[in-house]
Amino acid sequence: MSEESTDLIEQRDHFRQLAVSLDREVAVLRSLLQSGKGFSEILEIEPLLDAVMSVCRERCGMKNSVVLLRDDLDPDSVNYRVRAFYGLPSRFMDKDGNEEEMLLFRLPADNGLLWQQVLQGDVFPVLDMLGQPYFQTAWDRWQLGVLQANVWCPLIKGGEVLGMLAMGDGTRRSALLSTQMLFLQEVCAVAATNIDSTLKYGKNLKILANLQTLYDINQELANLNDFKDLTRKTLRSAVNAMGAQKANLMLLNRSTGLLEIALVDGDIPEAIKNGINSGDVKTRAFEVGEGNAGVAARTRRPVRINHRSRIPQVGKHPVHCILSVPLVHGDELIGVMNMTNKVCLDEDGERVLDALGLFTETDCQLALGLADQAAVNLHKARLYDASVTDRLTGLKNSRHFEEQLAAALQHADETGERFSLAVTDLDHFKKFNDTYGHKIGDLVLSETAALLSDVAKDIPGVTAFRYGGEEFCLLMPGLSTAEAKALVEQWRERVEALALEHNGEVLKVRGSVGICEYPLHCSLGPDLFAHADDALYHSKATGRNRTSCAGVDVVMDSTVRRTGPEELSLMPPSIASLPPVTVSNAESID
Repeated sequence: MSEESTDLIEQRDHFRQLAVSLDREVAVLRSLLQSGKGFSEILEIEPLLDAVMSVCRERCGMKNSVVLLRDDLDPDSVNYRVRAFYGLPSRFMDKDGNEEEMLLFRLPADNGLLWQQVLQGDVFPVLDMLGQPYFQTAWDRWQLGVLQANVWCPLIKGGEVLGMLAMGDGTRRSALLSTQMLFLQEVCAVAATNIDSTLKYGKNLKILANLQTLYDINQELANLNDFKDLTRKTLRSAVNAMGAQKANLMLLNRSTGLLEIALVDGDIPEAIKNGINSGDVKTRAFEVGEGNAGVAARTRRPVRINHRSRIPQVGKHPVHCILSVPLVHGDELIGVMNMTNKVCLDEDGERVLDALGLFTETDCQLALGLADQAAVNLHKARLYDASVTDRLTGLKNSRHFEEQLAAALQHADETGERFSLAVTDLDHFKKFNDTYGHKIGDLVLSETAALLSDVAKDIPGVTAFRYGGEEFCLLMPGLSTAEAKALVEQWRERVEALALEHNGEVLKVRGSVGICEYPLHCSLGPDLFAHADDALYHSKATGRNRTSCAGVDVVMDSTVRRTGPEELSLMPPSIASLPPVTVSNAESID
């Protein structure tokens, strides 16, 4: 073969190799272009990260991969948490010997050599040719071996480190071909842009959802004036909106300066929940500045902890995360709302603990919005509550009774649900009041009112009122005449058993009751109170210290009304023979 033929063959081989090389580069560029297009069409962060890892693993021949992204779970430091991984165990052992979920692995940003390398933005190996870490201090301190990665590539957008992609091939080698390095660099640059936009898109959706949530909750609670009802619905709304497992609402006791748990909600045994919410179970009070809630109260800022190791574990159920938000109206601290743990729905739609769920910055902003709404509403409700609460007995007054009676009648007309009304008073109270003085009379009223309130709290919806003087009322939604009588008889018998001492003398108290059921024994709302009052007078006329029911013990006739003065009766033994007289209130209640 001639020298000229040999040169031609060499030139042909050279151009063939060049063509192959160019073809490879075109293929790489085409795959980069297609990857960029594909990434831009994914609007959820988890699928996007899976796609990025899959492309990079395939091109670089890697077996496992992991993406860490900056999180906002710790407001006091910058951390990068595992958001997606492939080929790694789902759990790892932390430095304290606790088994944790891989998605909870976090790397804090610092000023060490590793972090300086990350800031350069280039793909870099973390292991040398012998499989030893280049950054030994960071490797040991942050347990980087958990990631099983040979190569890291920073994800940087606009000079900000969004996160890192780390990959390994299952061995301790770390070398990549220059073309692989170039591909990885370019893919991560494209991915960073898409990750940034996807995160912002998701955050904006969450913000819009939170605004809608705040609006809906505000609409639901805006017209509530009852303080207890408002606190209950506020906490329930917060639990649902935040996806919290448990929550409590602490109110500042103005007299003691302590934070006291007023209400609990969430996945708590009903007996415990009802006991705390009713006041039967006493809970510990906290100083302002004590614990998570105390710090939130003192600083007037939310306190958020997402590290289980930093949360005191005092119960048998672990607390993975906690968020405390102060309720402040103007310059006044009203209380603190606390939420612990997150929940998710299982395959049956039931709420279950989400050990990976943590309180994010977006959650914190939603909680602040809820707290602001709650503070305004609770302040308004507290003022209203004071205006409709009798100072002596603590029961709601006649103004509130009339509002609630009208609402109960409307509800009964709309739903067909029955309810009963009881009207009570104390036998011969005027004679008792005149004989022993208003101070003892006030004591009798407060003691008997407390008994009525105690009886009422055992059945949801039943409410006690001081209507006037020694006359009390009891609204009992859903209760029949027989059920209402059984309930009120508990009060009458407990009043009868009540013994008050005064100057060595034991004073006995008696009470009479009248009941009417709507609409069974009263077809018109305006007649309900009158028929219950007629039944009360029947109890008095037939000996007092008893309960009478309209339609059972009393034949109703709206044209026949009493014309004589009220005969009110609480009868101390020493003045039982005194004639009946008219009585007025011992203390104004409106």
